[in-house]
Amino acid sequence: MRKIASLFTMLMLVTAFAFAQNRTITGTVTDEKGDALPGASVRIKGTRTGVAADNNGQFRIQAKTGDILLVSGAGIEVTESTVGSGNTIQITVKRAVSVGTEVVVTALGITRQKKELGYSTAKVSGAELTKAKSVNVANGLQGKVSGLNITSVNNGVFEDVKINLRGIRSLLGGNNPMLLLDGVPMGIGYLSSLNPNDIEDVNVLKGTSAAAIYGPDAVNGVIVVTTKKGKVSAPVITLGHSTQFSSISFFPAFQQEFGSGGYGAYTPYENWSWGPAFDGSVVEIGQVLPDNSVQTVPYLPIRKEKQKFFNTGVTIQNDLSFATKDFYLSVQDAIIKGIVPDDKNRRTGIRLSSSREYGKFKISMNTNYIQSNYDVFDDGAMGAYNASQNVGLNNGLMNLIFNTPAHIPLTSYKDFENNPFASYNGYFNDYGLNPYFAIDNWRNTGRSEDLISNVDLGFKATSWLSLTYRAALNMTMNTGRSTSKGEVPTAFGVGRGFASIPGAVSDSANRGSRLSSEAFANVNKQFGEFKFSAIAGHYFRQTDNKNTSVAAGNLVVPELFNVANRTGELAGGSSFSKTRLVSVYGSIGLGYKWANIELTGRNDKTSLLSKENRSFFYPGVSASFIISDAIGAIKNSSVISYLKLRGSWNKTGNVNSIGAYGLSSTFSQASGFPYGALAGFTANNSAPDPLLKPEFVKAWEAGLELSLFKNRVGIEATYFHQDNTDQIIPIAVSSATGFTTATVNAASFTNEGFEFDLKLTPLIQLGDVRINFKGNATYNTSVVTSVYEGLDEVFAGGFNNFAANFVVRNNPAFVFKATDYLRDDQGRVIVDQITGEPSQDPNNKVFGRTMPLWIVGLNPTVSWKNLTFSVVGEYKGGHTAFHKIGDDMAWTGISKATAVNHRENFVFPNSSYEDPLNPGKYIANTNVTLSNINNFFTGVYRDVASNFLTSAAAWRLREASISYDLPKKLLGSAKLIKAVSVSITGRNLYLWLPKSNEYSDPDFNFTTGNTSGVGVSSINPPTRTYGASAVITF
Repeated sequence: MRKIASLFTMLMLVTAFAFAQNRTITGTVTDEKGDALPGASVRIKGTRTGVAADNNGQFRIQAKTGDILLVSGAGIEVTESTVGSGNTIQITVKRAVSVGTEVVVTALGITRQKKELGYSTAKVSGAELTKAKSVNVANGLQGKVSGLNITSVNNGVFEDVKINLRGIRSLLGGNNPMLLLDGVPMGIGYLSSLNPNDIEDVNVLKGTSAAAIYGPDAVNGVIVVTTKKGKVSAPVITLGHSTQFSSISFFPAFQQEFGSGGYGAYTPYENWSWGPAFDGSVVEIGQVLPDNSVQTVPYLPIRKEKQKFFNTGVTIQNDLSFATKDFYLSVQDAIIKGIVPDDKNRRTGIRLSSSREYGKFKISMNTNYIQSNYDVFDDGAMGAYNASQNVGLNNGLMNLIFNTPAHIPLTSYKDFENNPFASYNGYFNDYGLNPYFAIDNWRNTGRSEDLISNVDLGFKATSWLSLTYRAALNMTMNTGRSTSKGEVPTAFGVGRGFASIPGAVSDSANRGSRLSSEAFANVNKQFGEFKFSAIAGHYFRQTDNKNTSVAAGNLVVPELFNVANRTGELAGGSSFSKTRLVSVYGSIGLGYKWANIELTGRNDKTSLLSKENRSFFYPGVSASFIISDAIGAIKNSSVISYLKLRGSWNKTGNVNSIGAYGLSSTFSQASGFPYGALAGFTANNSAPDPLLKPEFVKAWEAGLELSLFKNRVGIEATYFHQDNTDQIIPIAVSSATGFTTATVNAASFTNEGFEFDLKLTPLIQLGDVRINFKGNATYNTSVVTSVYEGLDEVFAGGFNNFAANFVVRNNPAFVFKATDYLRDDQGRVIVDQITGEPSQDPNNKVFGRTMPLWIVGLNPTVSWKNLTFSVVGEYKGGHTAFHKIGDDMAWTGISKATAVNHRENFVFPNSSYEDPLNPGKYIANTNVTLSNINNFFTGVYRDVASNFLTSAAAWRLREASISYDLPKKLLGSAKLIKAVSVSITGRNLYLWLPKSNEYSDPDFNFTTGNTSGVGVSSINPPTRTYGASAVITF
């Protein structure tokens, strides 16, 4: 072979001059069967020269010997062919993998052909995941998978998210999907720790089918993450860099007409904006300081002053990976500086993956270590201090910023240590803190560490039987410190009513581990045209958690953060838990040429339940029929390339709503104890039920997968239905029992919907211009069918007796129940006939659903030669959001709503009053005006939560990216650099909201728990991110 290559090289050198010039090359593009491929794109690699094949697959192109022709097109694999010495060339390409033969990762990390599956899955490649260079893997999935709903919880340096697949299965328990990382089950929280650039692909198992293999953790679906491994013998080194900037993308609507004061009178030290209208005069702000100095400003609004408080956030990511055939090593360093001044986080991770085969034996190992070091403002600590001072109305950093009157030069108070007007004692506001002082005083610093590791031992006993043993250990360690520098007011500050802020420190250490051991046998045997498959396995898992904290609240020496530096008693405590799960599971599958059926079953024993109920079994069945293979007329159709029908049914046990020791009486230290040598403990308020059993989910789905016109058009449609029974809820009991509530299996609800996915590859092909399109749509609704005998509703989270998520019979799970105005039978607001002021209805009312009814994702991609432009748009609608910030802003008179009619008297819209001559009947109000505007907005208006409930509908531009792959000829002939790609990226660039929403992004939620649609003042404002990146492959 080497001699032939040498001879060929010599001949090429001899004839190089003769063929150095371009000449006409005539060729034909065919598939493996010899069929012509009309429209195939033929391009000289690394150049802009290209043509398209005609209807017979033939083409003519100007090229020279040695040029590489790059062939691409709809339904074919990209193929390279080198121009030889002749003037003709025959290029044979492979048909692209059809929809049915696509490989997906399913149970236990085992790959299967998609055509065999009887349930819905979705696959997102690593390239799609990282287009916008998100630090969090979950953000890279937004808008790309039907049935998937991801909302933001923290827009700071952690980017926490809440994830739901096909709605919820538990009313008050956990509804997060399970994460399966390289075949190892773990909590979804680890997803935010993973380096997105390490991921090969993500498979999303949407329904409950996976629970038959994975157990109760998978009842809410599974996010299956497969990381990159070494693929080729030659070493491949990849170096990546990304710099991203973040800026505020949406701010509440503020009124710009009125300044400090109350009831129309100016007060220089007031954070209320109920003063007189701006007039441009020079006014004093704040109190006169002891040196008789006083700050003066023009009495005019300062445009965008509040937005200027926030920094431009910066995220810098550096990645390095080394891969060979059976080895992969990667390192990532991500430095994140938030929009809140001084907030920062540095995440460093290293991952090692290796595998080796020894005859019939194979050993694989994966280890991932991630460390985050953070320093952020401690909003919770400031809130606790404010609560102790009974100034909760000014709680939250956003409150301090938003509720600053419009004429106050907020950003001039950054140097609070040297500027007397910015100091704790001299700040203009008698009722709130300087936000710059607050973020400096209350800090939360710490380190979080995650270790994710597993070892797989495999044995190929025969050609059809393989045995696997897998051991995995996941460990999390968080050490944190919350500090308050403290501040002692001067005599002047005391005179203003300022209290001492004690220096304080609280140290905490939280450790968790999850040890699992799993052994399973996998059978795949072919019997003629029949295929038999089976899995049988055993699983053991133990979780351990320990949390310890110690705190000192009165430090003697300021800023010496040591719990020994204190007066008074130490505070703190500790908790620990241990749980175990033992399972056996199995599946049996039978496949024919065009049909597949699979039976699954699992039995769990969990320490969370009593001995009588801790063992439970759940079965499942799924089937698929490839109609395009079964019916000859369709198989030979030029229109239908692939047609499959699928369906599944399963019953799943769910214990996610039961915590460790949830069935036992537990005690905690009573308030005021220990008192000297005397200890005191009190029982919890909920009566344990030793007979509590799992919640159960019976689910079925039916779907269609259709591919048309040689796979150019791909369609998937799925209907799913879930019956969720034996829901665990609290009910009130007589206090004579010693408890206030008891936990019982009672409620039930249904959850159903449709999913639709569309792929057009390509949508348009014009020469080198290719447009691909992917779209998805989800419709998801639910109905609470029962709650408990004599009970129609259960509180599910939020602000009870104001605006909260509720479980209400015959309504979706969940709905808002909130305060509202008193209305007549026509829905008009009833006002007082004299004052024109509305009244609050004594009974709270049910408003809209809290979770989206519709989710739509759109993903067009345009490519031209080496340039690619991609966009992801997303719509959510049909649900409602509550904005607590609107209530907070109404109190201080800073919201746009409080300046209605320039604060002149007005008739309340759509109102009526009782007919004095005909009690119980109401007359449309056209002339009775509301006169005391200040009292109304700080009183009844704030108490009526429906004023701050809006449509949560939103269109947003989730992602946009432009990438360019440098031509090979620019990389040099040494072949040291194999590829270079540069890109410009953006995330959440634009947001379109209905006019009724003047408060906040409805996609933000204050918790990762079940409560949905609730925005609070402690959430940072939404941001847009934009930047650039480069990847070099050696």
